[in-house]
Amino acid sequence: MKKLFSVLFFCLLIISCQSQKIVDQQNHETNAKYFSGTWMFVQKNFQEGGETKVFNLHECMKQYELIFKNKDQKTFMTKTFATGKDCNIKSKSDDFLVMITGDMISYREEDLKKVDQLKIYSVNKFSIIYSDIINGNVTEIEDFYQRKK
Repeated sequence: MKKLFSVLFFCLLIISCQSQKIVDQQNHETNAKYFSGTWMFVQKNFQEGGETKVFNLHECMKQYELIFKNKDQKTFMTKTFATGKDCNIKSKSDDFLVMITGDMISYREEDLKKVDQLKIYSVNKFSIIYSDIINGNVTEIEDFYQRKK
C-alpha cells in the first residue's frame, strides 16, 4: 500500500511540474510577442508631495528608445540614447537578457541588477515603474513607452 501511494505521489509530482513548464513557456511567448519591436520614451511621471507630476522631457530624452528582440526563446533589450547640443550624438547599450514575469521586468545592465514593475496600458503603450532620487528624496517614477510605428 505504501509503495502504491509513493508511486502515485511521484506521478502527480511529475505531472504538476510539467504543467507549470507549459504555463511558463506560454507566458514567455505572450510577453515576447507583446514587447518585440521598438518602443519610444514618451513621458516621465513622478510622485511629489502625494501627487503625480509630469517631468518635462528635454529634446534628447524624446529620442530614447527600448528595442526588444527574441532569440532562442529568450528576450533581449537594447537601449538607445541621444546626447549633445542638438541631440546628434547617438549611442546604444549592448543587448542584455531580460526576464519578464507577470508585472515585473528584471535584467542586468553592466554590473547592476534591476527589477522594476511593468504596467501595460494598451497594445501600443506600457510603463516601467521604479524608484530613484529626485530633489534628495526617494521617489516613485513611471516611464511611459509607446510602440514605434
